[in-house]
Amino acid sequence: MKIDKGTSVAVVINRHWAHLQGVRMFLRPEKDIGGADESHVVFARMLDSEDPNGLWIELNTAKHKEDSTVKRFSFLIPWSQILSVVVGEDD
Repeated sequence: MKIDKGTSVAVVINRHWAHLQGVRMFLRPEKDIGGADESHVVFARMLDSEDPNGLWIELNTAKHKEDSTVKRFSFLIPWSQILSVVVGEDD
C-alpha cells in the first residue's frame, strides 16, 4: 500500500529492535524503551512507503512541528521489524 509522503503515521515496531542502542539513540535517546508487551510505537511523518528494504519516516515531527531548532532525521525501519502502520489525518 502506498502512503503519501508527508502523511502522519504511527508505526508499531518490534520493541527488542527499538531497544538496540544504535536504534534507541534516534528513537528515544533520553529514555529506556519499556512497555507491557513486545511492541513500541513511533509517531512520525512518512517519507517513502515503497522502498523494498523498509519504511522511510521522518523522526521528531509530531512533537516539534513549529520548532525549527529540533533536528529531523530520515529513518529506515526494516519491514521485518514493523508490526503495523496506522495512518493519521492532519488537522
